[in-house]
Amino acid sequence: APVAGLDRLLGRASLTSTSVEGLHSMGVRDPVHSPHVKERQMTNPDVATDRATWRAWLGLGLLVLPSFMIATDITMLFLVMPALTADLAPSTTQMLWILHIGEFAAAGLVITMGRLTDKIGRRRLLLLAMATYAAGSGLAALSTTPEMLLIARVLIGAATAAASPAAITLVRSMFVRPREFGIAFAILMGTYSVGATLGPPLGGLLLEHFSWASVFLVNIPVALAVLLAGRWLLPTYRDPAGGGVDILSVVLSTLAVLAVVFGLQEIAANGLAGRYVAAIAGGLGLGVVFLRRQRRLADPLLDLSLFANRAFAVSAGVLFGTAMAFMASDMMVVQYLQVVVGMSMTGLGLLLGAAGAAAVVGTVLAPVALRRLLPSTVLVFSLVGAVAGAAIALSAISFLDGSLPLLVVGTTLGGLFSSPVFVVAAQLVVTSAPARHAGSATAVQDLSAGTGGAAGLAMIGSAAMVVFARVLRADAPAAADPDIVDAATQSVGGALAAGDLVGGALGQQLRTAVESALTGAAQATYLMTIAVALGVAVVALRGLRGVRLPDHVEGEPAEVGAAR
Repeated sequence: APVAGLDRLLGRASLTSTSVEGLHSMGVRDPVHSPHVKERQMTNPDVATDRATWRAWLGLGLLVLPSFMIATDITMLFLVMPALTADLAPSTTQMLWILHIGEFAAAGLVITMGRLTDKIGRRRLLLLAMATYAAGSGLAALSTTPEMLLIARVLIGAATAAASPAAITLVRSMFVRPREFGIAFAILMGTYSVGATLGPPLGGLLLEHFSWASVFLVNIPVALAVLLAGRWLLPTYRDPAGGGVDILSVVLSTLAVLAVVFGLQEIAANGLAGRYVAAIAGGLGLGVVFLRRQRRLADPLLDLSLFANRAFAVSAGVLFGTAMAFMASDMMVVQYLQVVVGMSMTGLGLLLGAAGAAAVVGTVLAPVALRRLLPSTVLVFSLVGAVAGAAIALSAISFLDGSLPLLVVGTTLGGLFSSPVFVVAAQLVVTSAPARHAGSATAVQDLSAGTGGAAGLAMIGSAAMVVFARVLRADAPAAADPDIVDAATQSVGGALAAGDLVGGALGQQLRTAVESALTGAAQATYLMTIAVALGVAVVALRGLRGVRLPDHVEGEPAEVGAAR
């Protein structure tokens, strides 16, 4: 028997002296003293036994730091924009690019970074990402011009694209028992929810006592901690086949994703326009060219055979559909609460904090449910629960004049039940792929959720704004200037500004019409959310019927030179 085939045997039963002598008689050296086995035992302590060691759990504690940092950074950026704008005086276009360029860079590079995770090593890529994140954060804090800040945001976005697949695939390497992997994966995924929830209060605390640069500077110690401790706590792995990366595939995938995400986000923000549709069409065209090239390459950037696995393909679709369904309703309910209900920013923060805390609870409960139920059952139950939350919020808006207690219940249920969907579907995507393509699988997971959210904002959000415009035109006072009414239909903020501009009783009537239009838009948004979520539940029920999580997460040997 080859020595490589004895590694798992050593982890499950001790070899007696008789069996060792028998191996010697066949010309096989004592596996305990084999250089190959000693190297693996030395470089990856978890190979000798499937049970995760203390080093693995400490490594998980280290991995949650960049995940938390990335999540808080996204939410704190919106808080810092007023102070940043006053100091650097960017133009309106520059301000919008400062907000979104990091997301665009992360989305465009995620496929490339997913493959690099396997090519150059997971630990190595994570450490490079942390070094880049620290450099980008330092440059952002020291920025004296909008152009410097834009460059810094690109660096942060590139680091984000690398850190996420590297961290998730490291968890896959460190935890091979399904129960331990499920717990570790849920902890890592839950960190994003915790970071998104705590980002605004942490950002507010920093801005209260320090300048806007502190929001970026606080990331540097976290990145340095991962850099210093990661080399000793984290194992690594890279594709034994090695080889380079096809540069043309990198360019095609990056441009394709950037064009599609840009078009979708601009449609969500500014409405349907020809240039944004052209951007999406161009991105899809480049995507087709990219996919055709992957079929011809011996070592593609994205192995399309991954999608032949039913669990992988359906789970990626579930991620896309779930993000599409609930991203638009989350955005719409915030506007409804501010404009129609008149909720203060403090009250709104508390409500969103409750939904975020519920999402953390749902994330923690996901691995518990998976011990007793099939993934399809957990997904369908969670989606139905999230639909119930959306239905409660819809009822509050439609029949109870925006009853705040029911809205709180609805949004909290939405957070509680939608979060397990992302955990379970992402876990299926990651574990369905072969070990050598774990980085690419994680990239597909990130891209599915990200583009799904952008598509939801663009498609559902745009449809809701069509309803908003029609209701506003129908309910606007007859004495109002038609040009002002037309301008008011372009956005909720523009409509409120138009009411303030008109002033007096006519202005109040126009504001009442705006509130009525926003109520109609919120109702339409929740109806579309419910329809899409139920469709995703049907897909999960039929497409994942009988699919189980693997009994053993496919592990891989650690690279020479990993943590001793």
